[in-house]
This record gives sequence, C-alpha cells and structure tokens, in this order.
Amino acid sequence: MRRSLYVVVCMVVTMAGFALTSEAPAETRTTAPERGVGLLHQPVEFTVKNPDEGGEARKIVGYRYDTFCSSPTAVLLLHGLSYTKEVWDFPGYSVAQKLAAAGYAVFAVDRLGYGESKLENGYHVSHEGYADMAHQMVEQLRAQGFQHVVLAGHSAGAGTTELEAALYGGVDAIIPMGWHHRPSNQLGQDFFTGDYLRAAQDDYVYFLGTPQHRAEMFYTASADPVVVAADTKAAVPTPSGEIYSIGKQPSRLLVGLIKVPVFLQFGDSDRLFELQYAKMHAEEFRSSPSVTMDVVPDAGHTFMLTKNGLAGTDRMVNWLLSRPETPSCRV
Repeated sequence: MRRSLYVVVCMVVTMAGFALTSEAPAETRTTAPERGVGLLHQPVEFTVKNPDEGGEARKIVGYRYDTFCSSPTAVLLLHGLSYTKEVWDFPGYSVAQKLAAAGYAVFAVDRLGYGESKLENGYHVSHEGYADMAHQMVEQLRAQGFQHVVLAGHSAGAGTTELEAALYGGVDAIIPMGWHHRPSNQLGQDFFTGDYLRAAQDDYVYFLGTPQHRAEMFYTASADPVVVAADTKAAVPTPSGEIYSIGKQPSRLLVGLIKVPVFLQFGDSDRLFELQYAKMHAEEFRSSPSVTMDVVPDAGHTFMLTKNGLAGTDRMVNWLLSRPETPSCRV
C-alpha cells in the first residue's frame, strides 16, 4: 500500500531522531492454565483502543506465567521490531520464566501488528500509539488487582516503555533494554536508506532488509549459531507505521519526567545502540530516584539470547527483588 504524502511528512519529522545530537475499561481474558514445573502458563488477551484508528478496539494476544503464590506485582514485557512475545520465552533463555519463578506475575504480549495481534493495515499504528496501548494494559492489570506493575521492553519495546512511563505513569519501575537516544551510524544508514524506502512500498517490511543482515546486527560472532538461526527464522514483518514514527524517538524529550526506579541493560557489543552512549542515557533520568545500568559482556543487541545474557537476566531479576516498589510473592 502506498501513502506518498504520509511518507514524506514522516521522513521530515523522523530524521531528527537519528541526529547526532470516560469510557468503560477494556477487558482482559485468560483461558485455562497449563501446569509446568513450579509454574503456570496460560494464554491471555487484552482489548485496547488503537488511537491511530480513531479508538478502534483491537485484541492484544499474549501469555501469562505465574508461580504457585499470588504475586502483588505484574511485569508486562514488550518486544522490539521484528519480534513477537516468544522472544521472552525462548527455550533455554526464558526471561519470562525466570521472572515468574522469582514470584512475579509475568505478561508477554504481541504488540499490535505483530504475531497474533493482528492489524490489517500496518500504517495504522505509531510509536506513540504503542505507548498509549501499553498504558491501557497497565491500567487493566491494576484493575485485576495487582498493586504494583513493572513495564519492561527491549529495543523499540524499551522506547515504548519509557514513553508510557513519562506520559502516563501508573508503573512502579521500568526496565528498558537495548535502547538509548543515540542510535548508531550504521542503524541510521540502514534505517533511512533501507527500511524507510521499503516502508514506502508496503505497510509491512522486513526490518534491516535481509535475514543475514539482521543476524549480523543483532548478534556477535560468539553467539550460538543454533540460537541465531532459530531467532532469524522466527522474525516477523514490522508495521510500516512504527518504522515511520520511531525514528524521532519521542521519549528523548520526556525521560526526565520519569519518577520511578529504572534498570537499564545493554549488550557491550550492540551494533544498534552502542554502549559508549549508555551512560549518557542513564543521566537523562534526572527525576528517577534510582537508575541502575547493567552491561552484558560479549553480547550484541539481542543479548537476552546469549550465554552471558542468562546471567544478565538473573541480575535484572535480583534488582527487581531488591526494590521495595516491586515485591514478589516469594519474599
């Protein structure tokens, strides 16, 4: 689908982001849980209103992990471009299961237009819209009785996490992973000479162009090739509406308003969001009572799915357990 005028306007606005410098609440539904070893797993659905479709009701599909105690804290996980909810439950590297085993209720969703959260027209969504829909899900979790909510995201999901916390609040802590406000020159080149042009031709695109280049940008040479191959195979098209709206990184102007604890995590060899700018990002959270930065060694952008990423997930979980704002049912 071509939308030439929309493309031109968005390109003008977005270039700045890569510069160097009283309605009834929507419903949440679950089905019968599956019992695992010490964990419960069940499908879940949220119904949200998409602001980029004039408030059209949309179904957000996900899953939920719990342990066998009633957690006061929910953790909502948001994936990045080309991913789905399954990145959080990758065999042998499950972030969702580690969080649940620590005593948290964990929700991982397919953001609208990805995986099972279907969107017919990929232009009808935006980075700002994702933050709005994330807030709707946070509110629904509160309505379910959770006293505390943590929002965590990777890459574009981290940008959504920061934007939601800054604009709407309602969360007790945030965990942005693999994201800051100075994207690499390589990412900028790929984005504006590749992804933008492809998005002008279709409402869904393959982020970073080819499976080989995506793998090169997301992983280091030391990554397990079996994992890289499986992750590459699982990649899904990215809505062009997100391509056009994410580049300006609207959270860059707002993170100073965030007033909850922040846990930032980076791969030391991330080719999209380089580690050398991570400290600068941490300093932007000037209103937060606590900002912790963690680095996963010998890991690229998708550091969660690496050997050292396992230890990184443990550090993230331990940070949550240490915060009085995010109690676990096992402490």
